[in-house]
Formats: sequence, structure tokens, C-alpha cells
Amino acid sequence: MNENSLIGLVRLCYNVYSKKLQYYDKINAYYYGNTDSLANFKPMVGRSNLKPRTNFVQKLVDEEASYSFGNKITYTSKDNNRDVINDIDYVLSGYKADYDINLGIELIKYGVCYEINYRKNGKFKSKIVTPLNGFMFLDEDDDPVCFLHIYKKKFDTKEYIDVYTNSNIYHFDSGFKEISKPTLHFFGIVPVGIGMIGGNSYNDGRGYIEGDKTIYRTIKTLQDAFETNLGDSASEVSDIRNAILKVFNIALEDELDEKGNPTGKKKEPILRNNIIMYLNGEGESKPDAEWLIKNINDSFIRNTRNDIKDLMYVLTSHIDSNEKLQSNLSGVALRSRLQSLESKCSNNAKAFENILRIRLQCMFNYLAMTQGKKYDVNLIEIKFTPNVPIDEDRIADRIAKIPHDVVSNETKRSWLASVSNPVSEQLKIDEENKKSMEGFVDLDKEEGVIDEAE
Repeated sequence: MNENSLIGLVRLCYNVYSKKLQYYDKINAYYYGNTDSLANFKPMVGRSNLKPRTNFVQKLVDEEASYSFGNKITYTSKDNNRDVINDIDYVLSGYKADYDINLGIELIKYGVCYEINYRKNGKFKSKIVTPLNGFMFLDEDDDPVCFLHIYKKKFDTKEYIDVYTNSNIYHFDSGFKEISKPTLHFFGIVPVGIGMIGGNSYNDGRGYIEGDKTIYRTIKTLQDAFETNLGDSASEVSDIRNAILKVFNIALEDELDEKGNPTGKKKEPILRNNIIMYLNGEGESKPDAEWLIKNINDSFIRNTRNDIKDLMYVLTSHIDSNEKLQSNLSGVALRSRLQSLESKCSNNAKAFENILRIRLQCMFNYLAMTQGKKYDVNLIEIKFTPNVPIDEDRIADRIAKIPHDVVSNETKRSWLASVSNPVSEQLKIDEENKKSMEGFVDLDKEEGVIDEAE
């Protein structure tokens, strides 16, 4: 691809990115609690005008990410190559502890997410890029052609564009003018992983939104309705926190000025100690007083709000963690309630795995260049363990019943959520066995030992 055709492609990709940017920015706004119900709120003079935030979008996104990627990802080798698993574990140990879960949050938040793989100071690294500052152009076979990373430098208001191809990184300013020579990256592929939940991203080319299965898209209107309902009811209660005192047949005294002359106004009834009001009536009618309290149908308001909340949980396949559960529910029973959510977690894991495949491929190219090691990414199995209630007894019973000649010990260990690296776990077991055998005397191999049977 020559420079002119590349710049033309970059312009087209940037236009598509710009059209989608507003939508993804709205998702980000809702994630941080900046909803339309609060932005469009019109305060009324003399009212409390309370605007409570109820950030269900963030809660459900973080919760789903924790379900999907809360447990450490497990890597196993189909050809029992322990070296490749140890190398993967070693390279990834240089990542921040919360890197993968943060990547999962962005993936679930937007429904699409990217990861740039690169070399820096001789180390293999990865960087999370969201649709707010990235766009991938795919060909008709859904293979990456180029990736645009749009960003701003610290203390610089200018916008820059880095374009990743299968061989180079091109550097442009916001006017698509090349600002420096291309950089070789040596990975042999576009070094950017892409994950799309459901295999599609946001698109409105048909006049309606499709390809978007985000939590934002699912509950946006319900989130707005919930906050509006809660704000109105909270303001209503706040406005009537002091009931109005209604009095009957009270002869009010004249109000006097400093010189003792009548001002033409009447004194208001006096409420002493906030408890007792002294009444002085005239005529045959008895003086009396009562509190005027506004009648609010709180049951209707509460039921409406609860219906909205329940719909948000139903449509997102989540369960309300504050809901009272039976104390004697087994792990199996709990997981049955989470079956729909686990199905979502499975789809999330598949999208995440697509990102990890590119990460591993770039990592293996890096290891080949720096250490001469050659690994096949197709021989690596990636396993996600949902962070949901697990019946450990059931898993242990399952492991005990399966003969070793049917399933290997390494595979059995991968079923345990607490074991992130079955290969290293075997090495630990071998080391422990070696230590336990130290000082042990095998009588069958010792000379001079008399067999009592003789």
C-alpha cells in the first residue's frame, strides 16, 4: 500500500470513527453516572430539586466483568509443552495485577475493545484502547487491515494518529500529515487485538441501532426512569418535611411596634417548646388546631420504582445481590439462578479470547526474535473460570471418579478455579515429593539386607 492510498484509507476510517465517537462517549458518560435524566432536569423555584444518582450501568458492568474475568485466566498446552506455559506466565507476570479485569470492564462497557501489543525497553507490553480513541478496519474476511490510535500527548492539546499495519506504525497529526518516519514493529501482523461481544459493534447505517448488546443500550431508558422517579419522590418528601399547622377560631393579638403602637398586623399563633400551642378563642366556637399533612401514595411510587429495578436485572440477566436468599442453597442451586448470566459470561469470554490470541501471537513473535523460541499459538488452550459460586465438593467428586487414563491430572487441575497454572502446579508437586523422599531408604536396593522370608 503506497502512501497516498494509505492516507485515503486513514481519512475514511477516521470519518467512521468520528461518527461513532458521540455514541461511545454517551456510554462512557452513563458509566460514570452522567445520565440524561440528570442533565435534562429542570429545577423548580421553591422546591428541593433533589437529583440522586443511581448508577446501575456502572454497577452491572463491573459486576459482569467480575463474573466473567474475576478469576485468573488459565493457559494450557495441547502438546504438553511446559516451557511455553512457563514463558507465558513469566511475560504476563510483568503486567499490572488488575490489567485483565480492566480490559474486561472496557470490553463489556462498550461491547468492543482493542489491545495494542508493543515492545518497550526490551520488554513485551500491552495497552488497552477503547472506541473513544481507537478504530480497527477489517477486510471482508474480518481480518485486520489497519488500526487507528487517536490520542493526545500530556500537556499538549493537539490530536495525533498512529496507524498500525502488519509491518509499520505510521505517525500523523490531525490533518493527516505525516509528522515522522514510519516505525517498524517486527510482529508480522497488525499488533492489535480486537474483541467484539456478539461479533458485531455499534452501527446505525440502517436508521436504527444494531450490533450493540451493551448494558447501556439495554437499560438506558430504565436508568433514566428510575432516577426521575426517585428524584421526584425524594423532593416531594423533602418539601413536606415540616407539616403545616392549621388553626380554627383563634383571636389573634395585634402586633405592636417598638413604641407599643399597633402596626395593623396580627401576631401568629405561638408554638412553645415545639410541643404546646396556647389558644385564646372568642365566641361560641371552640378554638382548635390540627396538622395539615400531604397524602402521598408511597406504595404506588415504591412499586413502580421496584418494577423498573427488576426489569433492569431481568434484561441484563443479573440477579439482585441484596435479594434475600435461602441460607441452605447449594452451589448447584445458586449457579442455576445464574445460568443466564453464565451464558453472557461465556460470550464475553469468547470476545476476550480473540484479544488474547493476538496477544499470544505477538508475544510468541517477540520470544522468537529475542530468545529464538518458536511456539504455535494454535496449540495453546485458553480457559476462563466464571467467578460464580462453585460447588467444590462436586468438582472434587468428579475428579475422583474419572480414571487417569481418561483425563490427565493437568486437565483435572485446570477445573479448579484456585489453580491458575496447572503446569507449575505439577512442578510444585514434584518438588514436594522429592523433598519428602529425601532420607528415605529403599530396602530392596540396599545390599546386605536379610530377607526374613528366606
